[in-house]
Amino acid sequence: MEKSKAGSLRDDFGSFLSDRQIQKPMTIDEYFEEASTNSKVYQSSHAAMVEAFGPPEMFDTSNDTRLSRIYENRVLLTFKPFEGQFFGMYDVIYQIYSYFLRGAQGLDEAHKWLYLLGPVGGGKSTLAERIKELAQIVPMYSLAYVGGGEGKNDKAEVSPVFESVLGLFASVPRLKDSVMERFDIPARAFPRLMSPWARRRVEQAEAEYGPGKVLDAFRVVKFFPSIVDQTGIAVATPGDDTNQDTSVLVGKTDIHQLSNHSQDDPDAYSFSGSLCRGQRLMEFVEMFKAPIKTLNPLLPATMENYFSGTESIGAIPYQGIILAHSNESEWDKFRAKKENEAFIDRIVKVKVPYVLSVTEEVQIYDKLINNSALRGAPCAPGTKEALATFSVLTRIAKPEGDSSYEAKVRVYNGEDLSHTNLKAKQLIEYRNAAGVNEGMTGDSTRLAYEILAKTYNFDPTEIAADPVHLLNVLSHEIKQRNLGEGIEKTYLVTFVGILYAQLKKTIEHAIRDSYLEAGDALGQATFDRYITLANHWIDTQDYKDPDTGHIWNRTAINAKLEEIEKPAGISNPKDFRNEVSRYAIKHKAEHGKFPDWREYGKMREVIESKMFKNIDDMLPVITFSVKTDQKLEAEHQGFVERMMGRGYTRKQVRRMVEWFEQEKNK
Repeated sequence: MEKSKAGSLRDDFGSFLSDRQIQKPMTIDEYFEEASTNSKVYQSSHAAMVEAFGPPEMFDTSNDTRLSRIYENRVLLTFKPFEGQFFGMYDVIYQIYSYFLRGAQGLDEAHKWLYLLGPVGGGKSTLAERIKELAQIVPMYSLAYVGGGEGKNDKAEVSPVFESVLGLFASVPRLKDSVMERFDIPARAFPRLMSPWARRRVEQAEAEYGPGKVLDAFRVVKFFPSIVDQTGIAVATPGDDTNQDTSVLVGKTDIHQLSNHSQDDPDAYSFSGSLCRGQRLMEFVEMFKAPIKTLNPLLPATMENYFSGTESIGAIPYQGIILAHSNESEWDKFRAKKENEAFIDRIVKVKVPYVLSVTEEVQIYDKLINNSALRGAPCAPGTKEALATFSVLTRIAKPEGDSSYEAKVRVYNGEDLSHTNLKAKQLIEYRNAAGVNEGMTGDSTRLAYEILAKTYNFDPTEIAADPVHLLNVLSHEIKQRNLGEGIEKTYLVTFVGILYAQLKKTIEHAIRDSYLEAGDALGQATFDRYITLANHWIDTQDYKDPDTGHIWNRTAINAKLEEIEKPAGISNPKDFRNEVSRYAIKHKAEHGKFPDWREYGKMREVIESKMFKNIDDMLPVITFSVKTDQKLEAEHQGFVERMMGRGYTRKQVRRMVEWFEQEKNK
């Protein structure tokens, strides 16, 4: 009998808990037997993160037309744990991986902390959360103590700082060299020293077991780090000079133990600090907001791999990774102070800028929407793309020369404008002119998502988003933000103006296409005839009309071509004819027929202008006024259905039509 879904879920959950439970402790002998063939039992925290990332996969951008332009045909390294969750961050994620990889190799990164620098809402915290999640999937091996004397082993007591068993041998060069030689363990795998807790347990074992059997009192436990339990993973948050000291990192005396132990006794100490608990990974949120005295323990922890407690209990080993993040203003303040040079020298900085491509920005919106109650709510075509365009416009540097903002956004999105906009520059030119800090300012994705959420909820009778409501919400939000006269004018006039033109074209095309679906046949016939006539005109050949048998000379052909071109305002017909003809002939050679008339953007506009010379001809069909003619009503309902098939709700169709009618002559 097939298991029920609930039964299967019970099994999966039980298996998960079983896997993550601390397994039966290994003896020291069993540990070293395992270590002789499995280096993972003593691998560093950096190596564990490399394992968690998984093997990189090659992604050749030359196979993707859009991405090949953005990444210059480079081969990118991608990682499965980040697929479908992080967009436009290939380089950022690879830099983070490179930091872990070099640290795993024992290079200088092993003695530095990882610092994510970026603007508010740019993805730093989301990246940090993903890194912490990955830190949980690779197990740790910690020293534990059983005690009680020979034959009286109690439950293992795990080291409060989750230290490696190799720490027992680290402080005695002769013992350390012996372990390295016997089991082929590299020197970098050893902690600098054993913890005060371990030293005290060695003293107890010597008394309980005798000098020759001290190691019998110790075990090694395998466990998985946990964010929830703060075992191996810890988070530190900034305070201020009045309510925070180094104890948040290094721990402090447990006053409840002072009745049984002296103040300098390790057993009276609470190893609760983030450095104590975060021996795989310690995250410091908004690190540079913390007072400098709080940060002081981080220097020896990274440089020397140990730090001091608040009492004279001795040094505490640290073998974890410090992950910090903040925005640029806090970093600039910290960097400007000369006394912070030692900290700056210990930092591997990875910039996390805003996304600068519209397609990836839309993917972020989709991810956020799919994780909310808005999932499945209607969103009219062009809405998210328009908001993404606005967001990118606020983040990019103003283009130099006579190139436009719109052209730069499209180039940054991987579009080829070389044949349609002679003033557009190559992507590398835009980047070089903008400098290295482009993308570190502007509107955050978080703010854009708030605007999108308000757009979805603009109409209290229908949870849905459309371009008309987006323009209203966006304009209102800009005016409410006190951006300053210059920036507000740029946002409202330049950026919203670009969106307005973009959305007007999107809505107009949707209405036109839906108005006369039969126009496909008419449009294709017009396109095919234009190409045929253009080829004859270019080759200076007469044309024989297959229907009438009439012979047209080059002047007559030109007159027929101009009938199609003039409504669209083609100013250089010679170049236009050559360009369109080359495109169509190449397509026919590859596919056996001319391309679809809607496929080539400029030609589509020309044909639509010919087919719809008078917009007012559409109004009786598309408007929602009362129809006295049944045929007209049927045509109207057909138009509405076709609009809905393109992604609009019935209410949105009416709103788009009314907006189009209002704006058509502007």
